[in-house]
Amino acid sequence: MTNTKTMKTLISITMAIVLGVTMFTFKYKVKNLENELITINRQISEDNKAVHILKAEWSHLNNPARLRKLNNKVIALNPVKPEQIIDYANLPFDYDEDANAKRIIAQNKIFSTAAKNNKIKQLVSMHQD
Repeated sequence: MTNTKTMKTLISITMAIVLGVTMFTFKYKVKNLENELITINRQISEDNKAVHILKAEWSHLNNPARLRKLNNKVIALNPVKPEQIIDYANLPFDYDEDANAKRIIAQNKIFSTAAKNNKIKQLVSMHQD
């Protein structure tokens, strides 16, 4: 009987030690994971603030009034004219030898062709004066 009682006591002590070590290990693993979670959440918060600042900066940089001012100051862009895209004189239409007449006849033929196509019509109507 003493042998069984001793064995039960030994098993109980061993289980208590194993359980204690396991609890100790889990406790520190959980603490490390909590610290890692806190660090990650702090980084996410900092990144969100940085994104907010970058969005505000982007809005400022893309402000149409600011871009218009820079355009006028630095590069002076003007709206694109059809003549800049197509040289009407090189189009295969029959027209007079006068360069201005060539341009006018070519424009009229392009405008009449464009009237048949809605997408071209929209583009041409933007450039008709």
